[in-house]
Formats: sequence, C-alpha cells, structure tokens
Amino acid sequence: MERPYRLSCHCGEIRFEVDEDLGELVECNCSTCRRSGFLHWKVQADRITLLSEKRQMSTYVWRCISEGHHFCTTCGVAMLRTGYPGGKVSVNARCIDNIDLFELNIERYDGRTDMHPGPLP
Repeated sequence: MERPYRLSCHCGEIRFEVDEDLGELVECNCSTCRRSGFLHWKVQADRITLLSEKRQMSTYVWRCISEGHHFCTTCGVAMLRTGYPGGKVSVNARCIDNIDLFELNIERYDGRTDMHPGPLP
C-alpha cells in the first residue's frame, strides 16, 4: 500500500489521510488502550490532512489536560491521541482503509505496568 494512507471511522463521518511512511505500530495494554483497541502509529501532526467536512470529535481527557483521546461522536471509534512531545500525534492504525492488520509488524508496550495510572475516579 502506498502513501498517503487514508483512514476513516466506522461510519465514515471522519476521514483523513496521513502522508507518512507506515512506521512503528504499537499495541498498548494500559487501561484505555486495551478497552478501545487503539493501535498507535505516531506521526507529525502536519502530515495529517482532513478529507471529510469538519466534523466534531469528542475528546476524553484523563491524566492530563494536554492529552486527549479523540473519537467519532457517531460511531465511537477512537481516531487520534494527542499530548505527545515534538508535535506528534498517535493515529489509530486500525482505521487505515484497505489494510490487513495481520500482515503488519506490531510491537507491544506494557503500559499497564510502565505508565502512571493518573487520578482514579
């Protein structure tokens, strides 16, 4: 598959493309990633172009006000994570159109034990 990569949520309300080589993909087992199934692909924010009309995404903020978990308000699919240094965002590689996830090399990150859990509800 060639770049740019096109991504969409399940209902198609939110569509964007990433003009970046498909780099390291990371599956995390922290409390939010294991529930949402997020597959991290960190890219520079300026490599992302919105293809659909501007649609409202909802944002879940948990540990820090500068971090956000952004998802489609219609279908609930997690699309982006913000709050990374160096102008990077994490794109959910599971949202790449026409890709077979079983053919990708996916690293694992033990966020369950490595990351501070933040304030509990």
